[in-house]
Amino acid sequence: MSATAPRRPAVPVILLTGFLGAGKTSLLNHLLRHPDARIGVVVNDFGDLNIDAGLVVGQVDEPFSISGGCICCLSDDTSLEDALTALAKPHLRLDAIIVEASGFAEPLTLARMVTRMGHHRFHLGGVIDVVDATMHASTVDTQSAPPMRYAATTLVLVNKLDQVPDAEREGTIDAIRSRVHLRNPRVIVVGTSFGRLDPALIFDPGSGAIRGLDGPGTGPDSSEPIQAELPIRELIRQAYAEAAAQSQGGDEAEVPAHTHAQSLTVTAHGYADANSVLDLLEDLPAGVYRVKGTIRVKDRGRSRRFGVQAVGPNVYVSSTLPHEETWDSALVVIGESLDEVRLRTELDRALSTGEDAGERAGGVERLRHYLRLHS
Repeated sequence: MSATAPRRPAVPVILLTGFLGAGKTSLLNHLLRHPDARIGVVVNDFGDLNIDAGLVVGQVDEPFSISGGCICCLSDDTSLEDALTALAKPHLRLDAIIVEASGFAEPLTLARMVTRMGHHRFHLGGVIDVVDATMHASTVDTQSAPPMRYAATTLVLVNKLDQVPDAEREGTIDAIRSRVHLRNPRVIVVGTSFGRLDPALIFDPGSGAIRGLDGPGTGPDSSEPIQAELPIRELIRQAYAEAAAQSQGGDEAEVPAHTHAQSLTVTAHGYADANSVLDLLEDLPAGVYRVKGTIRVKDRGRSRRFGVQAVGPNVYVSSTLPHEETWDSALVVIGESLDEVRLRTELDRALSTGEDAGERAGGVERLRHYLRLHS
């Protein structure tokens, strides 16, 4: 297959990192309980026996377990690549693959590993660092300079706010946010309890089994059988929900609500300005966590479409086939506290710029550069 031939959409790989006991498994279980989600799971526990894998309550298939040490420190990383490659197979039609790293894992090292392994089968879909609101300053952020881990992080989840007095919760989040932003001002920092996070912020539940923005030619062949979920998934999910409610004392009023994602969709006709689109993807506006979509550009006098995605500083570009939609280009922006008026203006400007926009000042070559990075 050539480097520019259309491919099946790559599966996003989301890394869950965080210190021991911060709530990574709670977050993973919360995401797995989404009724429409099809998620593959890789669990890494530091030790010869993988205890965390036994705590994961539901997924499309049994979780891949990597034991015997932190995956970012193992001399042979083929076990991780094998697991990701197996889960990225088209017949599984996954929305995302989630890697729950050990409490000792370094996000920057893991992010580099996944980016190097992808080759359009999967791509880095974000790095979520889970923080214990009550223990952050004594376990993770213990030096004068903020930890380097935030350089690769795309979302910081301040967990266990239920253990912080009501009057101190906002101050706790703000203090952690200020430290994180000293290292990486682009990271979104949100607060929660019991690992609850809106899945729509980080992936698209149900997208693996349906046609998305890339059009009918890019999804798996409808004749291919879809891997079923585990037969006991619903029973386990129900048991977990009951156990979680019991652990919360049954009093939802005292638990801080999790942040709900906002989204904005802009469509356009004609050729997009590849430079303007990439400028936006490479420097996401405030509050934007991820962007996804399809753009039509002019390449050497011919019409061509590219799939584009961005999560934090990570940009991914793929070739797509023609589609039957009424629009030529479309971008979906997802995040929190979005300035929708400003965003819509920027997106309209990038997507509707005239017949020669796609070939202006090397824009298509920038798209090809990102395409080659993952080939």
